[in-house]
Amino acid sequence: MSKTFQVGAGNKVKLYVALLPLGDRTEPEDVSITSASGITSAATSVTVTALTGAIAGGTPLLFDNETDTLLVYLTKDAKVGDTTLTIEPATSALTGSSTAEYVAKLRLLGGTQLNANINSDRTDVLVFEDLLGYKDGAVTGQSWELPWTANLLSSDEAFRRVFFAASQAVSGREVYVWQEDAPPAGFAVGDGLKGATVVMNLQKNLTSTAILTLTCAFQGQGSPTITRYSLT
Repeated sequence: MSKTFQVGAGNKVKLYVALLPLGDRTEPEDVSITSASGITSAATSVTVTALTGAIAGGTPLLFDNETDTLLVYLTKDAKVGDTTLTIEPATSALTGSSTAEYVAKLRLLGGTQLNANINSDRTDVLVFEDLLGYKDGAVTGQSWELPWTANLLSSDEAFRRVFFAASQAVSGREVYVWQEDAPPAGFAVGDGLKGATVVMNLQKNLTSTAILTLTCAFQGQGSPTITRYSLT
């Protein structure tokens, strides 16, 4: 079986996700990570060069020493400038210098449909009488939601990010999402929305040994950031 689901030639709705550090709703960035020393078996920390970007707890990182690889999971948010990563006990050892690439914008594959819902809360303000029955009012709040349904492999890293955020929602764990519509003719990227969200109403249904059906909604507060279609 292929390790990833095959997707269309860019003519479908796309959704990308990244875990966010607690209390941080800024757009995540890719980070290159270098560990000059080895990682011992059962180690709970990794010494690295100073980080150039933040990485959320729960994120998996694959370290590579050009001979072997080792997948570790962060148990604590890593901030800019940190030189130590706190991880779940390493399942094996990795000798010598190694590197890992944190890709913030990771596509959630296997999506079949998506609706964008934007809601506003309006409070009536009784300033004057209107003969036609209209009332004045003020918008006091706004929220937005991206429902998502997908069939994908249970080992998919993007899915694991979403599942972790859903299971840790009480702690305040959020995900940053980038949504792109199918692009118009002649363009590579369609209109879309992006911003910090909470994973709501997640349902996971195992349809076979490796394939699952995911249903959830990404809910954001305030106004989402709108992205415009472009050539690249």
